[in-house]
Amino acid sequence: MTLEAQTQKLVAGLVRVAVMAPADGPEPDHGLPPAHRQVMLLLGRRDREYRLSDLAGDLGATVAATMALLSPLIAEGLVEMRPAPSYAARDMRVAATDKGLATTPAPANWADQLLSEVGTLSDNQQARLLRMVTAKIGLMQQQGTIPVTRMCLSCRFFDGYRHPGTPAPHHCWFVDAPFGYRELRLHCPDHIPGDPPPRAY
Repeated sequence: MTLEAQTQKLVAGLVRVAVMAPADGPEPDHGLPPAHRQVMLLLGRRDREYRLSDLAGDLGATVAATMALLSPLIAEGLVEMRPAPSYAARDMRVAATDKGLATTPAPANWADQLLSEVGTLSDNQQARLLRMVTAKIGLMQQQGTIPVTRMCLSCRFFDGYRHPGTPAPHHCWFVDAPFGYRELRLHCPDHIPGDPPPRAY
C-alpha cells in the first residue's frame, strides 16, 4: 500500500471517530446523519475545493457512493459541485457552501489536530496510528456508538491473529491469504458481516 493510500485510509478512520466523539464546545444543530457529517467535516476543513475522487478516497468510499452521499447535501444547499476542466465525472469539484460551513460539525480538538498533521507523519507513525484508529472503530461498532462499516474487523472472512508473531498476523479467508495491519480495510467491497472479533485489536 502506498503512503498516499495509507494517509487516505487514516483520514477516513479519524473522521469516522471524530463525528461520533463529543466536541469540546457546543455543536451546530445540523441534524445530519453520521455519513453526511463525515462529508461536511472533510469539506469544512478544506481551504480549497475537493476533487470528487479525492473526497471519495478520504471517505474510504467509491465515487458512486460518494455521489449518493452528496446528492441530498447539494439539494439542501450545503454543498455545491461544478465541472472540472476535463469534464470527467470523477474530476468534478466539490465544496461546502457558506450555509454548509455554518452547519459543519466541529471535531474534538484531538481529531482536528490529528487531521491537520496526518500528512506530516512518517510511514511507521501512520501505520501505528491506523492500527489504533481501526481498533477504536471496531470497539465503537461493538458498543453501538458508531454505524457498522465494511471493515475487516466486522467481516466473517476476518481471522485475527491466525498467524501470531509474523509481519502478517491476520488472515482473510475471502482471498485465503495472510495480511498485516497496513492492509486492514475500513471499507471493503467484499465485506460480509460476521460475528464480532473475540479479541481487541
